This record gives sequence, structure tokens and C-alpha cells, in this order.
Amino acid sequence: MELLRYQELCVCDLSEALGISQSKLSFHLKVLKEAELLRSRQQGRWMYYSIDLPQFVVLEQYLAEFRRFSPILPARPCDESLI
Repeated sequence: MELLRYQELCVCDLSEALGISQSKLSFHLKVLKEAELLRSRQQGRWMYYSIDLPQFVVLEQYLAEFRRFSPILPARPCDESLI
């Protein structure tokens, strides 16, 4: 996501920058696209990806409401007898 923060990138550029195969990367990009966090467009044989900023605004608003109305439970103390 950080690589796409400022510009649209081709899957080939993302693959090279991350050092992973295009097939593995395509799976993850598909999941992010299905979550509507990324947009894609095809140009020739390559797919180009960019962040779907309006969807991030929706996500940010949801998380703000979640934090506001949902009590965050404190972490349970570790039972040292189990260690």
C-alpha cells in the first residue's frame, strides 16, 4: 500500500519492488481490490493499480465510529503459571 500511496503502479513494478512473484502478488492485489481498497485498470498486457481513496475515507470513518462506541478491552494479564 505504501508503494501506491503517491502513484499508480504496474503489477510488474510492484513485483520487482517487493521481490515477490507476480502470481503471488496478484492474489494479494485481488483481495485488496475485492475489499475496494484498490482500483485497477488494464493497459496492454499489464494491470495498473492505485489506491481507492474514497474507500479509505469510508474505512477511516467506520474505524473512528468503532473506536468511539466500542469499549476496547484491556489485555488479559498473563498467567505466569502456564509459562
